[in-house]
Amino acid sequence: MAMYKNCAIGASVIGLLAWTSPASAQEMASSKGTPTKCEGTQMPGSNAPTPSDPYPLMAAGWGPEVGNGLLYSRWAEDWTGMRKAGNAPAFKAMPLSGEATLTLSSEARLRYDTFDNGLLTRGNDYQQGLFRGILGADLRFNPTFRLYGEVGTGQVEGRQSVATANFQNDASMQQLFVEARGYIASTLVGAMVGRQEFSDGPKQLISLSDGPNIHRTWNGVRLFANDERFRVGAFDLRATKLERGGFDEEINHGERLQGVNASLVVSSGSGPNTYLDPFWIHSENANFRSGGHVGLDERDTFGARLWGRQGGFRFDWTLAHQSGKYMGRDLDAWGLFTIQSVALSSEGWKPTLTAHVDIASGGGAYGTGALKGFNQLYASSSYLGEGQFLSLSNLVMIAPGVTVSPTPRTTLSMEYGFARRQEESDAAYAGGMRAYAGTQNVPGHEIGGLLRVIGTMTASRYLTLFFNYEHLVAGEVLRRAGLPSGSYGYVGATFRY
Repeated sequence: MAMYKNCAIGASVIGLLAWTSPASAQEMASSKGTPTKCEGTQMPGSNAPTPSDPYPLMAAGWGPEVGNGLLYSRWAEDWTGMRKAGNAPAFKAMPLSGEATLTLSSEARLRYDTFDNGLLTRGNDYQQGLFRGILGADLRFNPTFRLYGEVGTGQVEGRQSVATANFQNDASMQQLFVEARGYIASTLVGAMVGRQEFSDGPKQLISLSDGPNIHRTWNGVRLFANDERFRVGAFDLRATKLERGGFDEEINHGERLQGVNASLVVSSGSGPNTYLDPFWIHSENANFRSGGHVGLDERDTFGARLWGRQGGFRFDWTLAHQSGKYMGRDLDAWGLFTIQSVALSSEGWKPTLTAHVDIASGGGAYGTGALKGFNQLYASSSYLGEGQFLSLSNLVMIAPGVTVSPTPRTTLSMEYGFARRQEESDAAYAGGMRAYAGTQNVPGHEIGGLLRVIGTMTASRYLTLFFNYEHLVAGEVLRRAGLPSGSYGYVGATFRY
């Protein structure tokens, strides 16, 4: 039974480069027939844990796919269709009283990291071992109401004393929310209230932050209405402030995210759809750092994302403008992010040419007048590299690359990004909007070149092996500020059940 017909756009497996992978959960969920259009369904998947949704799954806002029907946000999975079809594995959609079912999920990730000139500091060479452990429970009282909870732990070996709470964490209540949903005619409507993961939007602005051991979570309410040709959502959320002990996290009322987003099917027919996703995001952060100051940043981000696929050409383009106030100063910033790829062949190693172009405004952080530095908000930690050498602020970057699949279970990607800054009077920025010290005082535009190599292998239905290598070649701006080149790499494995 084809749950989501021929809808593969290529959701992220590991960061940007795997976005071009030709396989996806939706393609693997389709088991018979030749699809003629991309559509959703009012029934959960019988061969994969795809949730019921009249809007196409990859555009429904439930987060990125892992593959084999699994999603990074495990709450989005629905195993009840597989249980009815007799295909559910153990501990999935276990029948209770009446219509009630219980699904248990787990994730274990082991990773070994190595840094040379970490944070571009000479001699800052070290290694770390990382572990993520997650246990989740999805209690569905009936098809319209459920309770979802998730507990996580993060452990660090090496420099543990200085590891932040999203890496070193004894135990955290990651998620605990209730959801009510149902149909009004053909439209699925619902609400989620409580602590939850949220990644509905362009990855350059909103993500789960999958790089650290502990995902980013929020507290509040999310509303949604999904139809066959459109969807609309609204949210009002406060950040979870993590501590390193056991179940000691708090709600950070000084860090807020609210807004409205939507998605429209622009074109459909014999192939995958093209989508237009307009959005408005209001963000508040009482501890935002800019130009050596820390204070309240209140920002409105308006924009739109156009994405989809035409034959072997895939594209994902986002344009956004930001306004608001930072410590009483006006904000006027913008960003343009484009991802595109062209499949050269569907046979053999399936070579695919990739490229992304990122332009984010800068200026004003170390001067007066309006601040023009773009705030990347909660961008995917893998978009510009887990090494966190760059941020989407005061940046112009062009990164061509190539992706191949030596075997049906492996993917290898490589890219080289040419990074420059827009404004000489503003700093060059590392990950997390951290300014490279002294770069605001030196002339030049060339930040450097960033090499990235990523490999993944699906060892089994539940086990994925991966490696990553990144090297930033310091350009004139970094060298004039006395900063060296740096490297980062990791190898690891993730088990999801």
